[in-house]
Amino acid sequence: MKTKIRIIVNPVSGSGRRKKALRMIDSHLDTDKFDFEIVKTQHHRHAIELTQEAIKDGCKAVVIAGGDGSINEVGATLAGTNVALGIIPAGSGNGLSRSLGISLNPKKAVENINNFNFRTIDTGLANGKAFMNMAGVGFDAAVADAFHKQKMRGFFKYFMLGLKLLLNYKLQTYSIVADGREFERKAHLISMANSAQYGNDALVAPKALVDDGMLDAVVVNPFPFHQYFLLFYRLFRGTLNQSPYIKTFKFKEMIVTQERDDVSHLDGDPFDLGQVVEIKINPASLKVIVPNG
Repeated sequence: MKTKIRIIVNPVSGSGRRKKALRMIDSHLDTDKFDFEIVKTQHHRHAIELTQEAIKDGCKAVVIAGGDGSINEVGATLAGTNVALGIIPAGSGNGLSRSLGISLNPKKAVENINNFNFRTIDTGLANGKAFMNMAGVGFDAAVADAFHKQKMRGFFKYFMLGLKLLLNYKLQTYSIVADGREFERKAHLISMANSAQYGNDALVAPKALVDDGMLDAVVVNPFPFHQYFLLFYRLFRGTLNQSPYIKTFKFKEMIVTQERDDVSHLDGDPFDLGQVVEIKINPASLKVIVPNG
């Protein structure tokens, strides 16, 4: 008996990668093993509805060909169910895919789906909204918000937006309660990481693990502008946590109160979560199709 799965494609994600993904699905997905259909998202958050339908229809997995935002929509809907998340990376950053060792090569990513090998990972919750990879407040959320409004995608665009926003970004003071410890920090940003990286191998939380039952907080304290490029270098060398301007710690529950009612982000997509953001771990809550070993 064939295994029933649904494949969701975000038609605006990663353009070239998406087209290759569709070709590889057509030519390499094991049709003897899977009873499947391919559906395309038609609007923002549509993947949530398509995933809910798949769960009701008895699918054993929902595969998303898209970026971190689309993965968030599908993964958040599947969290707490026994239906697995499959990923064919087709976005700009592909943070969760990289952290799980899922190949960015569309053919290998489809072959990974064929293997149907699972790993159960943690997810995070920010004011009840799930994230698989990363949540944040402050500067990175402001960049995510600006990037979301752009027609052009890609790493270079993201970098240039960040550089432009940094020149005028006004820091704020955050009140933090983490597993009972209370303190205040004036900071550029606070990232809450389930995996090690934003995407594009930008290792913001090098010690984060997707299945350790903890989230990693990364607080970027005030730094002089001339340190920007050194911190950026550290980000891609996996040594950001060694900088004197960075504070990191693991936690299970944390409440962050922002000085301003600024936008937050979940897996790179902007969300209005308000000034008070309660973050907690949801351990072993999502089954994901990953490479063997």
